[in-house]
Amino acid sequence: MTRTGRIAIAAALIVATLFATAAADDLRVTARVDRTTVPLGQTVTLTVTAEGTMRQVSAPSLPPLQAFVVQSSGSSTNMSWVNGQMSASKSWSYALVPREVGEFTIGSVEIEFDGDVYRTDPIEVAVVEGGGATPPAATPERRSSGVDSEGREVFITTSVDRKRAFVDEQITLSFKFYRRINLIDRPRYSAPDLTGFWVEELGDQEEYYEVVDGLQYRVTEIKTALFGAKPGSATIGPATLSYQEGRSGFPFFSGGRPRTLTTRPIEVEILPLPREGRPADFGGAVGSFNVSVRLDSDSIPALSPVTLRIRISGTGNVRTVPAPKIADIPGFKTYESGTSTEITRKSNSIGGVKVYEHVIVPQASGTLTVPGVSFSYFDPARQEYERASSGDLTLSVTQAAPGAEPGMIPVPVAISRVGRDIRYIHERGDTLRPERAPIHARAWFLALQAVPLVGLVGALAVRRRRDRYAEDSGLVRYVKAPGAARRELRDAAARLKSGDRAAACSAVARAVTDFIGGRWGVSARGMTEPELMRVLGSAGADAETVERVRRLLSECDLGRFAGGVDRVEGDRLLSEAEECLKRLERLSARRRRR
Repeated sequence: MTRTGRIAIAAALIVATLFATAAADDLRVTARVDRTTVPLGQTVTLTVTAEGTMRQVSAPSLPPLQAFVVQSSGSSTNMSWVNGQMSASKSWSYALVPREVGEFTIGSVEIEFDGDVYRTDPIEVAVVEGGGATPPAATPERRSSGVDSEGREVFITTSVDRKRAFVDEQITLSFKFYRRINLIDRPRYSAPDLTGFWVEELGDQEEYYEVVDGLQYRVTEIKTALFGAKPGSATIGPATLSYQEGRSGFPFFSGGRPRTLTTRPIEVEILPLPREGRPADFGGAVGSFNVSVRLDSDSIPALSPVTLRIRISGTGNVRTVPAPKIADIPGFKTYESGTSTEITRKSNSIGGVKVYEHVIVPQASGTLTVPGVSFSYFDPARQEYERASSGDLTLSVTQAAPGAEPGMIPVPVAISRVGRDIRYIHERGDTLRPERAPIHARAWFLALQAVPLVGLVGALAVRRRRDRYAEDSGLVRYVKAPGAARRELRDAAARLKSGDRAAACSAVARAVTDFIGGRWGVSARGMTEPELMRVLGSAGADAETVERVRRLLSECDLGRFAGGVDRVEGDRLLSEAEECLKRLERLSARRRRR
């Protein structure tokens, strides 16, 4: 066979392999509802979508839904050609009419494909009192509108629920995408410039139908909570949406062209907080809050640490809630421990819980009193300053353990490895080198001919990956979690080398916590330790893994306090962190395979 023939055959095999890989199915199955709160007597629409295959997919298998009357609303198929790549999706719609008031879970929907079963995440739905007669089950939810469509088939709007608000009071921004036609590809949304605001997303986008000027439009709505950072005039910039003009069908013959829509900017006025009646200890919290305190133990020996947790919960921008002022507690030494924040989104309102932790060390035995905490905030609904307070706590302190030193926080002492055994050098024997073939007959030279083609396919793969990342922020967190954890551990090692052990403990805690958040799609930094352990338990982690992660995070927290930091054994801490991350990686891999 000639050299040209061998090159042609090699190139053909590479092309066939690459196209076979490109044609492999990457099925993604999702489920969503058009609203998570529905009045009794009205309908919630469940949409199940399978994306990523050109072949036939079986109809979904719904979970038991005894709390609803279920009616199928039909199915639809969409094909598109974007950036030289074909994609297809099929959606099934179901109208669910609730039978009673309460909190219900729509379980995982299953789709079988190529012998594998794909499952969606469960969805929580709240059924509340209200509504009226039940609409026909097959009819989608419709809403009336005062928007002027000007006869357009596609248009977008932005609006706010109020144009005057106090500093740090929530303003709800609503972006709506109206369309009367099926588009060729997936539109790309660019959020407006929100400089001067704290920004919190209000859950997933909502899908429903709305009647505008006598015409029915399908609407996609995205809501965002904004909190003005300072008084004065503020501008919500224009939002943009890009799409391919033309109706869906065969994408090769659509004849469409790119179009971009832009909304008008919105001016809002941010009012300063009133000076009249402002308490002296007011720190800037705006909303409606409660405060409580607790100790993690009711009885301890003297000179031993106990954790005091101050929990502030309610509605408002909890991220900006300052720490309550705590005076020196008689009979105790006090050390700041850490802060955790958990954000909740309910009924288009932002709220949550913020926990401040302090380690306190009683200096003498007896029955000691830990004073309660008082906390001031501004309630924008009542336009008044309010105060939340907690009661005092009682701590029973026994005699100190023999040998205990004042002010020292004991930490577990571990055995560290001080060296390794000798690894012997293995010598290589003499070998014969065969006569080399001519360059044009060598395998590497033939493979080199395929480099341009491989580079092209690689560029297309990178583009596809970038597009997937742009559409799915959770996937970005999932993929980048191991790299971020490794960077934090390298930072911890550098901190230990420079002698800053407290910072090293913080870096180790961030590495493990952020890895859990990225791989399981939760706001891990805002969770308490028991909540993190429940996440691992729900993911199928064994008891040993959960306990090792809990001990590691507890030691990191304790290592930041005065007295305990000097007893942190750095090499052992890093080694334990690496072992915990390896266990979490294996757990994540098992979950992804399922």
